[in-house]
Amino acid sequence: MLTAIKKDGTWITLPEKMPANLLMQWRRSGKYYCPSCKSEMSIKAGEVRIPHFAHKNNHSCHASSEPESAYHLSGKRKLFQWFLSHDYQVELEAYLPDIKKRADILATVGGIRYAIEFQCSTIPEIEFIDRTEAYRSMGIKPIWILAANCLKRKNKHEFQLSDFQWLFVTGSYQHPFLWMFCPESNQLSALKNLTPFSPRTVFAELTTAPLKFLSPHKLIPRKCSRFPFLPAWRQKRKNWCLHVVKNARRGDPFLKGLYLHRLAAATIPVEIGIPVKGMLLIKTAAVEWQAWIYMDVFGKKRPGEMIYMKDVIRHFRNHARTGKIKFRTLPLLHDKSAEYPLRQHLLLLENMGYIMKVAEGEFTVEKRMSVPSNSEEGQMLEETFYHEHKLMIEKGNIQYNEG
Repeated sequence: MLTAIKKDGTWITLPEKMPANLLMQWRRSGKYYCPSCKSEMSIKAGEVRIPHFAHKNNHSCHASSEPESAYHLSGKRKLFQWFLSHDYQVELEAYLPDIKKRADILATVGGIRYAIEFQCSTIPEIEFIDRTEAYRSMGIKPIWILAANCLKRKNKHEFQLSDFQWLFVTGSYQHPFLWMFCPESNQLSALKNLTPFSPRTVFAELTTAPLKFLSPHKLIPRKCSRFPFLPAWRQKRKNWCLHVVKNARRGDPFLKGLYLHRLAAATIPVEIGIPVKGMLLIKTAAVEWQAWIYMDVFGKKRPGEMIYMKDVIRHFRNHARTGKIKFRTLPLLHDKSAEYPLRQHLLLLENMGYIMKVAEGEFTVEKRMSVPSNSEEGQMLEETFYHEHKLMIEKGNIQYNEG
């Protein structure tokens, strides 16, 4: 902690650096207490450690997040100074007794109160949600900022996000992003245009800017006017189809389903595994959940036969109930039906001419998806498919500019 209170109730914030003589002076000037649990605290400082307060005894404080890393202490101090430099009403390590929570930073911007949490370590999902809902119960908008050194980047547009990191996604379903901050470079980053391929792999754009060039009042990353990931997505899909069998656990229900429908992962129809709007709602890889719909519905229908939306949704829900299709927890976004990306998938197939809408929730099959007999044929079909539909797929995924 960087703040404490003295016996007379005065709030104290430690300076960023404390030479030995200043440290001695502070230690002699009186006792310091935790603002939340009121137990006595001591000052910890040295040549390596950032000056901070710590409970004297191994005290269990419900508002404390000790121990804190130097990265975390430095980060929340710099974010606090950033808000302060723009003349906003701001408190460092503000304790909220009504909910028994201590926000890293409490700021009022444009008449709205914000609780800013700079998170450097993994906490249980239930705790993340509990803190989020507690702030909201007081009319405070929570802003969770992920430590930049937690991000795993595989290449320019491919990243790895854990279940915990997905909790940080904010904005809207039309413009989802997550914030990151690095106190070492003093830069704030936004990971946006989030297009998940699988539970952990996501294609995204990373934009970074120094805090001094940003204003808290206008802190929304620019929306995207393009979808640059399709070539990388296609390659990822090819690799996934070729290697999923090698990495699958024994008795994998998806591979079993393919086998029962006389399909092989390497020769799944090219129309399966297409990026669509709202995919971040579904944790299961797009190839898998779209393949289940194909096996349950599309693969059994011939041109001229009917497909009913209620049947597609029923199969989708059944797979969710049995755990074959899983969803993401996104507590910072407003609730949206998990069937939204499913409907977008059907809309894309309609636009491509595979199905035709004849009434609300009713479609006729116009043409069947092609199942290649071998990988070479699959490659040819894939190239033809994306040559014909590339622009449509890209346009369909620029959801982030549509509000």
